[in-house]
Amino acid sequence: MGWVFPFVVMYLICCFEFSWGAWCVVSSLFSLVFVLMGSGYYSYYLLSEWFGLDQLSYILVVMCFLVFATSLVSSCKELKFNVSLTERNGVGMVEMVILISLGSVIFFSLSSWMDFYFFFEFSLVPTFWLILKWGYRPERLQAGLYMLMYTVSASLPLLAGLVLFWLKVGSDNMLLSKSLGVVFISHSSSWVWVFISLGFLVKLPIYFFHGWLPKAHVEAPLSGSMLLAGVLLKFGAYGIIRFLWMTQVSMLEVILGVMVFSVWGGLISSCVSVSQTDLKSLIAYSSVGHMAVCLGGILSMYSLGKMGAVCLLFAHGLSSPALFSMAASVYEVVGTRNVVLSKGILRLFPVFSLCWFLCCIINMSFPPALNFFGEVYCVAGMVWFNWLFSVPSGLMVFLTGCYSLVLYNWVNHGAVSECVHAVWGISSRFIYSGLFMVFLLLAGFLGLDFFFV
Repeated sequence: MGWVFPFVVMYLICCFEFSWGAWCVVSSLFSLVFVLMGSGYYSYYLLSEWFGLDQLSYILVVMCFLVFATSLVSSCKELKFNVSLTERNGVGMVEMVILISLGSVIFFSLSSWMDFYFFFEFSLVPTFWLILKWGYRPERLQAGLYMLMYTVSASLPLLAGLVLFWLKVGSDNMLLSKSLGVVFISHSSSWVWVFISLGFLVKLPIYFFHGWLPKAHVEAPLSGSMLLAGVLLKFGAYGIIRFLWMTQVSMLEVILGVMVFSVWGGLISSCVSVSQTDLKSLIAYSSVGHMAVCLGGILSMYSLGKMGAVCLLFAHGLSSPALFSMAASVYEVVGTRNVVLSKGILRLFPVFSLCWFLCCIINMSFPPALNFFGEVYCVAGMVWFNWLFSVPSGLMVFLTGCYSLVLYNWVNHGAVSECVHAVWGISSRFIYSGLFMVFLLLAGFLGLDFFFV
């Protein structure tokens, strides 16, 4: 992963004009050094009584820092605009973004599953406040309540299951429960696994439990959308990986049912994504489809599928915030996120249109991007599990290409819309953020051994 450092330094130089951009990129550089120094821990390693790390944790921690740095660089104008508001009210957007990122880093590094649950729910509080205070429209209150109702109500069975597991093991340490090999859920009570995992499935989210995600994305500010798509959606997948790792699960029928439900739901969400007219809503529905592929790779129980899921988690954690940054730049120039009113960007801003093109082809898993390797391995794991998954998986991959090309075509081609104000120009911070993410994803194949764990 040493190839990352020259481009991170260049990114730092480009963003040095921004007060927050400089130090947040320095923090991302520091996190990369920290990860590379400890990247030899391929097995689970206890740092203390509270924290434990392995390669999966390292990958997600560095993803948190990269998304955190890029979200602040992209939101630099909003941050400067809210300086007086921060001084008057005491708590600003920067503090909320830092709080969410810090809670996410701690969440991915914990070795106690009760603390794991606390930080799993803790991220909702600053996210809800971020949406409620800096959201775009009056509907932000409804979006925040949707998010709280879906996630909190679904996680209550998870809390009950973790308490029962604690009583059975006698400790809440993940490594100890894995070493003891305690069978928490037997085949006769396999339906309990669905209720316990419902909190993770809603956080992913899978289809039919995804109603909170498009609303939250549409109403959230740019930094909130980038953190929500890049970091918070990974809580569910990480929780399922850890839960399957520390418990003994042997129930083919239940896992097969959840996989079928998830994959076909991802196919439906991909169809819905093509018909969206709001840029942020389209990107949000595409995230549901990508997370469905990721969940299928995890539940296939093949190491190939799990490696592809981890790679896809990191790749989606960078590509989706890049798309939200591009959508925010369109909103800044056009004044609306409606795709009908934001046409002809290519004729006015060709360099920015190139960034759009690169982000869209990476989102559609164009080789050699990390998204391509992640999706191929996940689909291969599902097909090995059962060859019938080849039909919905193939259709989902096809629709991913469809809505990515449709998104690029809607925004960049056609006659220039009367709503586009060319005199305003495109802020360079969006171009820097997009190119930074694009470079990491396109050059990621040089270090695939780091992502395939």
